[in-house]
Amino acid sequence: MTVHVFDTRQLGRPGIIAATAVETPDGLALFDTGPESTFAHLAEQLSRAGFAGENVRHVFLSHIHFDHAGAAWRFAQLGAKIYVHPRGAPHLIDPSRLIDSARRIYGGEMERLWGKFAPIPEENVTVLHDLDTVRLGSLEVRALETPGHASHHHVYQWEDHVFGGDVAGVRLGGGPPIPPFVPPELHIESWLDSIEKIRALNAAKLYLPHFGPVEGSIPAHLDALAECVRRWATWFRDRIRAGQNKEQLTSDFAQSVAEELRGAGATENEVRDYECADPSFMAVSGALRYWQKYHPEAVDPAAPSSA
Repeated sequence: MTVHVFDTRQLGRPGIIAATAVETPDGLALFDTGPESTFAHLAEQLSRAGFAGENVRHVFLSHIHFDHAGAAWRFAQLGAKIYVHPRGAPHLIDPSRLIDSARRIYGGEMERLWGKFAPIPEENVTVLHDLDTVRLGSLEVRALETPGHASHHHVYQWEDHVFGGDVAGVRLGGGPPIPPFVPPELHIESWLDSIEKIRALNAAKLYLPHFGPVEGSIPAHLDALAECVRRWATWFRDRIRAGQNKEQLTSDFAQSVAEELRGAGATENEVRDYECADPSFMAVSGALRYWQKYHPEAVDPAAPSSA
């Protein structure tokens, strides 16, 4: 079994978004596709490895955010089967709400960042539930439901390899793992549970969309990630409770993350790459919604408990 990690070169920058491909007896299996804006570069990477786009017969999506699933429709046009969580499938078949939601965040930058998005025919979409398996010749791929970053998130296991999606963290160059907090489905308790689910797989290899195989100890990576999830959640709780507004949170959190990364040994280029892969402003909306929806009493003593 040969595994390829292709650099999609998001916005021309290396080491930001990876697509992981596995050679199987039933063609190439691709784990996440990157955005459609990088499809031409990914096709070039496939060609250099001796493959054509038509050789990708199976696309396993960790979730449907544009940086992970944006090019899925391109591979569907070439005949690939697209595998996705049941909550994600309707938005691949009819992406109008997904596009509208993203446009509210990115505005006129949508196409530059993510390219184009088109519906995927329903016959090309296969829904996978928790613990469902797909047999590709002698290779079995198993989906595991792992919410926290998104409610429609899967990680995938084949043999002793795991593709971790975003719930397994962002780790670039020599930097530490950090959790990409994003709206609208950030849920801290679920994220911590998902990390433990990944830990229980005892993977020999863990692949990240941001970026590539984890070097060194996977348990240590997961320990550091879980600690960061807790620390960031607490950081936001304390400042929301103190009355900081969204603008203050955005500025302070960006500075805090940059300092944290530098303190962990990240270079200035890597700090900028982390911001590209995981924009700090996204965490603010995600954290505000999480605390106000799930634990309002923690950030506003006058609020009734959500329990």
